[in-house]
Amino acid sequence: MATLQEVQAVMTGFPQSLTWGNFRLVQASPTPPHAAQVSAGFSMGGWSVQLVNGEYNVRGARVSVAAQANGSWATAAARTDANLLLHEQGHFDITGLIARDLIGKVLDLSFDQSVIAVCIGSGDTANSQLRYVTRLFQADVTRFGQEARDLLARLNTNPNTQADGLYDSQTNHGLNATAQRTWNDRIRRIKASNDSLELMLRIEGLLR
Repeated sequence: MATLQEVQAVMTGFPQSLTWGNFRLVQASPTPPHAAQVSAGFSMGGWSVQLVNGEYNVRGARVSVAAQANGSWATAAARTDANLLLHEQGHFDITGLIARDLIGKVLDLSFDQSVIAVCIGSGDTANSQLRYVTRLFQADVTRFGQEARDLLARLNTNPNTQADGLYDSQTNHGLNATAQRTWNDRIRRIKASNDSLELMLRIEGLLR
């Protein structure tokens, strides 16, 4: 399993502390009564397959997390509210933790050369076997990416329906101070560890 240090070494943009400078100033809220919104996303790529000491694994994978300026906005009144900024930080951190878990899964992909050599369809040359493993890994990477996007839609705003995700539902967009503190503590704890966000939420019974 990739360590926290190994995962963070191939990440850019996370962790990051947001400021109101990450938000475009708007005169009026596009979605009242909400006074601010952060739009964050991630992208991953650059990976290939290598064979080292009889084991196929991934090299060169990188993931980037960013607050997107076009979708991140705040009213002038919101920019004086430290609690609201902390709530929006939670949205960003959820995105970053999902991206961190995704790249961790990719880094953990591995196949033993002796197993691949006897797989039907892998071929009998080093190049054909490398292409075979690359196809297998690509299928896994595609699945991991879809699972990450699905989880993001469950926790943050669903991009298709615009329905509130679990985070906003439980915190009432940050207005429920007790629930917000619980989420702040949860996110802080997971960020400092190598724990999976999804796994921790399942253990707590928040996801099924």
